Amino acid sequence: MKPRMRTLGTALLVAVVVTACGETEPAQGRDTIYQREQEPADVLPSHVANGAEIQAQDWDQQSSRLLAAHAGHEFFVVRSATEGNCLVTVDQDRPQPWVASCSPSSRIGMSGPAGVRAELDLDGFDENTPPLEGWTRPVPELQVLVPRRADRP
Repeated sequence: MKPRMRTLGTALLVAVVVTACGETEPAQGRDTIYQREQEPADVLPSHVANGAEIQAQDWDQQSSRLLAAHAGHEFFVVRSATEGNCLVTVDQDRPQPWVASCSPSSRIGMSGPAGVRAELDLDGFDENTPPLEGWTRPVPELQVLVPRRADRP
């Protein structure tokens, strides 16, 4: 076999192998979180759901899902008719605090007044890449940084 033909044959073989390896189980879609039935724990707290804030007015309350409860905070995801998906962080220690961040993309980042930071990736974070130091990943789609009470502003 001529060197040029051997190179072409090798390239085709590599392309076939790479393509075959790529045909694994598809990654979870962005709607996976919303596919399960809404349970009572998934319902947004009333002071959030009934809030007068403009941002909350177009939320689909039936789509809210509790992602995790961690270090005195609850993290919800909810669909917005105009903004895409919203990540909502509710501080369980204070009477009414909550923060929301919305985005039409699959990734949402937010920072709250208590120093809480959260990142949502509806496609799930790479499980082979650990979260940054100090961050926790309570579920595959969410990573959070909750400062110790003494370190909060």
